[in-house]
Amino acid sequence: MSLERTAGSWTGVVRSLAVTAAGCLAAAPALHAQGGEELDAGTYEILLNGELVGLERFVVQSDGDVVRAAARATSSRDAAGIVSGEVRLLLDQSYRPDRYELKPSGGSLGSVVGLRRANRLRMATESEEGERVKEFVAPDGLVILERGFAHHYFLLLRLVREGAGGRQLSLVVPSEGRQFRATIRDEGEEAVPVHGETVTARRYVVEGGGETHTLWASADGRVLRVEIPTLGWAARRRP
Repeated sequence: MSLERTAGSWTGVVRSLAVTAAGCLAAAPALHAQGGEELDAGTYEILLNGELVGLERFVVQSDGDVVRAAARATSSRDAAGIVSGEVRLLLDQSYRPDRYELKPSGGSLGSVVGLRRANRLRMATESEEGERVKEFVAPDGLVILERGFAHHYFLLLRLVREGAGGRQLSLVVPSEGRQFRATIRDEGEEAVPVHGETVTARRYVVEGGGETHTLWASADGRVLRVEIPTLGWAARRRP
């Protein structure tokens, strides 16, 4: 469920929210920054209908009190499920999102900035159509899952393993202003091809909002591959 108000009465709110979140997220690491414990980092190849169309470079760090994630995606294709630009997330120790920022590098969407306060997540969007603020409910199982960014699935798995929300999830896709309920299912180990090699990985299936997301993760939680068949989108991790 979400509450939405359009530009006009919300213009000042949008700008205030953007300034506040941008200031908080300024501490998020550059893609090659030092400091804090590195939880994961690397590069994903982005595929659309089996064709390589882009790359995502990311890093996830923890300083003990908060978790910071940052990524930059580039793509040669403008399509559903593909977002080029930079994204940053600030999460608490239980991997619940507190602050969010998306800066696309092109297209009609200018920016999306989000802040969570208690059980509400407020997202401010600027686009060619104007400014908008949308408010979502924020249960324990809240997950931000931006289109085209595979490292968000690492954060999803960490949240589930921390026990926040159990197997019931509430997924938010900021660029689409969309929220839906979902479940995650552990389907056990299976062999999966990764750049010419076959490795044993754990398969998870996330279902909700008319979508099925399948991901394969190594024993240490690194996501090796993600697929959303309805979008023709996939991401595979480089060695």
